Amino acid sequence: MGNGGILRDLELGPLIDRFDIIIRLNSGPLGEFSVDVGNRTSIRMSYPEGTPLHWVDTDPHTLFVAVVYKGVDISWTSAMINKLTVPLWDWIFFWQKVPNKIPLEAHRFRLLNPHVIRETALHLLKYPAPRPRLWGSDQNVPTIGVSALNLASLLCDEVSLAGFGYNLSQQGTPLHYYDHLSMSAMLQQTMHNVGKETVLLQSLVREGTITDLTGGIHCSFCTS
Repeated sequence: MGNGGILRDLELGPLIDRFDIIIRLNSGPLGEFSVDVGNRTSIRMSYPEGTPLHWVDTDPHTLFVAVVYKGVDISWTSAMINKLTVPLWDWIFFWQKVPNKIPLEAHRFRLLNPHVIRETALHLLKYPAPRPRLWGSDQNVPTIGVSALNLASLLCDEVSLAGFGYNLSQQGTPLHYYDHLSMSAMLQQTMHNVGKETVLLQSLVREGTITDLTGGIHCSFCTS
């Protein structure tokens, strides 16, 4: 389950809830949006800054899978599990506030195997190996959505996507189903290569490897 604005008003909630495993990303909420996105969650994958600040609609059986991209993410994850305080120094490296606690039992926490991220970046997306930089990014960090797709392919026999697809030519369209950000916000990020990910997703849909429930990957209905 992606968080794309394309999910709005499609009323796919009942269909989504029928799937065996439902992986949600970052802070994508349910509650008032459940008619479009469903109300079941098997796994919620998130990196620290993307974790929900308020967990008012949490399924107590959800597994929280922390996605580690940088060293300080380990400190944050450890603090959440052990009910500790994240060191002040580590907060400097976060671009958005992270929650003080997550209302799940410790045994509901998992750490995503870094090999999943590595495989997504180097083998699926064919990115070059990371290199030391004093500043900036090489746009070689896979989005959490494509990383979740890779994880799903390891866990499931069949994979369907909903809420995926970036159409940067329509910058005024909603980026997420739950807020007022527009697609133009993606132009400001420097870590992800959205174009290359789109090519990968389109090829997987075209070959029948995955199913796109919301039609945002090829986006045949979008105007250029």
